[in-house]
Amino acid sequence: MAEHNHIKEGEWQDGLCGCCSGGHFFMGWCCPCILVNKTHELLENPSNPEPKACGLWGCGWCALNLCGGWGWVLTCLQRGEVRSKYRIQGGGCTDCLASACLPCCTAIQHYKEVEQRRDAGKLPDKTGYQGQAPMRAPGQH
Repeated sequence: MAEHNHIKEGEWQDGLCGCCSGGHFFMGWCCPCILVNKTHELLENPSNPEPKACGLWGCGWCALNLCGGWGWVLTCLQRGEVRSKYRIQGGGCTDCLASACLPCCTAIQHYKEVEQRRDAGKLPDKTGYQGQAPMRAPGQH
């Protein structure tokens, strides 16, 4: 795995056209369902050294594509999750457009993103919501 020392915060490490570099081109164009599943595995367990190629997300992506080409919907949902976990700028409209118009490039971009951040040690922030401490009356400790 390549070493990525510099991670750009708040943005994608590679654009959608970056799908031609990084060694995932053929996988993304021949079997994007594998990258969709591997990305899902890494989102669930960011430190996973070898995410599974076959799983529910990959099979779901294939099934949705066979039933009318709806696999892009899963890709769109995954894109939103990647953006949310890594605080990448963007929105639902661009997620849908990228996923529907360039599904293979989008699947490659997602996998490269989570892989690069994992390799750089930039795991997603898991702190989430932290409630405020309860209020106390004056003089109480």
